[in-house]
Amino acid sequence: MIVRKLSTNEAAETPGFTHLGVITADDLTQGTASAAQSITLCALKKYDVILRVLGVPFVPFQNTLDAAFNSDTVSVGDGAGAASLAAAVEANANGSFGRSLGSTAKLYTAADNLIVVVNSMAAKSLSSINRGEYHVFFALNRSDEVSNALARARISKT
Repeated sequence: MIVRKLSTNEAAETPGFTHLGVITADDLTQGTASAAQSITLCALKKYDVILRVLGVPFVPFQNTLDAAFNSDTVSVGDGAGAASLAAAVEANANGSFGRSLGSTAKLYTAADNLIVVVNSMAAKSLSSINRGEYHVFFALNRSDEVSNALARARISKT
């Protein structure tokens, strides 16, 4: 898994998003059939704001040896729930895969984690997926870092 800040050009091409998380088939290690896997994209600090999230099956997940493995969904959430930021959407090449957008801003009043949850279909394990790449674009605002970098205004009358 890779999580990185978007370059200036990438951010210009994806207005409003600041970061990208890339999850590949290699990151799917859950070997238990029918079980989901949670992957932490990043730690969130107190007062961080997630403004929006977009999930894109860049190369839909697939078990190239098992065409019957035709469903695995991906959602984006945090400690409040697996899909609290973006609802689960199909991400399998053998299914009707799509994109998921969550556009409700959320202010964190305590530390949390930004997580991606990949759900497997019944009787199949995620570790058998051998192809795929899922992109999670997200807008993370850390206003405290910007505020701390600004010059202070005069705070008392003279």
